[in-house]
Amino acid sequence: MTGADKAAILLLYLGNDVTRQVFEHLDDTEIKKISKSMATLGHISRTTIMEVVEDYTNTINPESGIFSQGEEFVRRILEQALGPVKAEMLMEELQASSYGDLVDVLSNMDPKSIANFLSQEHPQTIAVILAKLKSKQTSEIISLLPQEQQAEVVLRIADVEQVSPEILQEIDEVMRREIDSMGGTQRYKVGGIEKVVDMFNHFERSKEKQILDKLDVLSPPLAEIIRKHLFTFDDIFQLDARSIQSIMREVSNDTLTLAMKTSSDDVKDKIFKNISSRAADMIREDLEVMGPVRLSDVEKAQSEIIKIVRKMEEEGKIVLAGRGGDDVLV
Repeated sequence: MTGADKAAILLLYLGNDVTRQVFEHLDDTEIKKISKSMATLGHISRTTIMEVVEDYTNTINPESGIFSQGEEFVRRILEQALGPVKAEMLMEELQASSYGDLVDVLSNMDPKSIANFLSQEHPQTIAVILAKLKSKQTSEIISLLPQEQQAEVVLRIADVEQVSPEILQEIDEVMRREIDSMGGTQRYKVGGIEKVVDMFNHFERSKEKQILDKLDVLSPPLAEIIRKHLFTFDDIFQLDARSIQSIMREVSNDTLTLAMKTSSDDVKDKIFKNISSRAADMIREDLEVMGPVRLSDVEKAQSEIIKIVRKMEEEGKIVLAGRGGDDVLV
């Protein structure tokens, strides 16, 4: 049992009034966790109750245990503690949470396995499911889909910003059946342009180009927007000097040298100004003697550096305020 399950059992035993008073001192996240447990626990055995509320075992009927009163109990407690408006908002989130459970299942699956069974689904269904996953996993799965599906799925992810909970529930049930075999008007954000751009930043450059080329045919406006907002190797050097120096400390000289092979003189000058003079001299010499290299190798080295930048951003070591347009990189 989780801590939320134990708290739910204790509060169910203590009753409405005590539960209401406790909820008044909890934050929304804690209330949602406990409420979800209350709504799904079902019958709770006497043994379990004894483990959770050991001090009260003498007052419990040994024959009965207790039975969770489900959604209506949760709704009533939330309304008493938080008021009807806030209670309704939390209940709607709880009702949509079953889809999140499917996301947890998929998050632990091999991308190739997911791609194999998703490839038989309609592109719109694939888009809704992948839009809920993390961008890195989404890009891995799309790379493993049949090539004729890849751009189509990307296009639909960009256009699937809101989905009703009924559709999410239906997809959840279908996907669960497939995995096992191998209400309302509110909308929930699952995809959109930001999701697609973030996803593209995890693609290999060759795959990125391949999908963008197809999007040029399927949806030229979307392809143009994606290109405008993609974070590239050259964008790194629009950051401030301190950020560039932090990034360069995380990159090996060999990777940096290969990545610079196709860079402009301006980018090279920016790099040399933000690394040690000794490292700059070594890289200059290596570039002078370096023979022809495959473009794919250069792009791979640049992609490795971009991944380092993205990781540093996630860790809060640098800040990327925007990509393209009127946004500013800081």
